[in-house]
Amino acid sequence: MIRHISRSAKPSSEDKRQYLEQIQAIISRMAAASSAAKTWMLPIVTAAYGYALVETEVKLALLGMAATSVFAVLDAGYLRQERAFRALYQAASQGKVAAYDMNVARYYNRSNADNQDVRAANCEWRKIIWSWSLAGFYVPVVSLGSLFILGIELT
Repeated sequence: MIRHISRSAKPSSEDKRQYLEQIQAIISRMAAASSAAKTWMLPIVTAAYGYALVETEVKLALLGMAATSVFAVLDAGYLRQERAFRALYQAASQGKVAAYDMNVARYYNRSNADNQDVRAANCEWRKIIWSWSLAGFYVPVVSLGSLFILGIELT
């Protein structure tokens, strides 16, 4: 028997539990994708930097820095989505959103210009880019590339 859920009816505790589990699964996938981006970036950049040092070629080091930047942007997107779903999870656990509503755009779009503005501060790009999981990982890798370029130029 198929049971239809009305948006006006209060969801059962089982519906709420399943809804929260779905959101948590999405959060876990975003975290795994972020980790995978870092995992894929390391051998690519290591190969580019290593070959740049062996061949004393600045362009190869720049290629490694560009690859790092591409992966950083990809990772920032995953982190932003993850934070938006965390905000949705919090709102759903407090009963502030309808059951099975997966719209996270409200947490990082422009202001609604009213008292109902629910944007999450953690979803702002500047906070995401300077988070420890992005800046703390990608800035040292780009800095290492800069040092390689400086070393190549001085030889």
